[in-house]
Amino acid sequence: MLCERPMISCNGRSAAGRRSPSMQSHKLHQEYQHVRRMSDFRVAASRSGAPTLLKICGVTSAEDALMAAEAGADLIGMIMWPKAKRSVSDAVAMQIANVAKQHGAQPVGVFVDESADLIVERCDRAGITVAQLHGDGARAALLGLQGKHLQIVYVMHATPDGQLVTSPPPPSSCDWVLVDGLQGGSGQALDWTQLQPPTGVARCGWLLAGGLQPDNVSTAVRLAHPTGVDVSSGVCGPDGLEKDRTKVSQFAQAVREAVTDPAVA
Repeated sequence: MLCERPMISCNGRSAAGRRSPSMQSHKLHQEYQHVRRMSDFRVAASRSGAPTLLKICGVTSAEDALMAAEAGADLIGMIMWPKAKRSVSDAVAMQIANVAKQHGAQPVGVFVDESADLIVERCDRAGITVAQLHGDGARAALLGLQGKHLQIVYVMHATPDGQLVTSPPPPSSCDWVLVDGLQGGSGQALDWTQLQPPTGVARCGWLLAGGLQPDNVSTAVRLAHPTGVDVSSGVCGPDGLEKDRTKVSQFAQAVREAVTDPAVA
């Protein structure tokens, strides 16, 4: 189930082609305040029709964003940290974000060591509505992002046997907690039978990442019962960058089928 905070979109443009970051930030803030004042929130189901959210991350092009959206992704992530092999420029991030929002998904920007001000600035510039705090530096920006127009994914790392090694965020300070392996993108799966994600700290639930692939994600959903699943390298092609359409489709189908299994509590 999607969180009850509505998706925020921004398509404002100036005479120069788009709004300046400051104008865009002001517009986003106004929209955020508007939806927060709405009294009749609705919890929306996953776009795929399953109660398990689907996040496809490490997207590097608008074409791959469209592929993810057509497969039913609820969250489409892109790496904003410039040192990552799958990092994207602000211009490409804007293209990805536009495709995501046009198809009812939320664009997610992944940050590692950026400050709160830089995270807000780059998200505003690209039209990103969700910031994922993946490294110590970005996690340290959590409090500085409170009250802004961004939804927050707070990443916690776990050892292969499922033991969390990252301190949890303060209660209700983020929208989702994402549990990943010690090294994001390593493809190392976790012991889903031992994993104990923190409760009561995220407004919308938690996402499971780490070594997920089309042939194991249904098992992960059955054993760990996450709010959503996150995949990147598990649906990539041979170059490790572009997404593979068959893998993306198979992964999404496996997530949908997992929730119909009687073994799911």
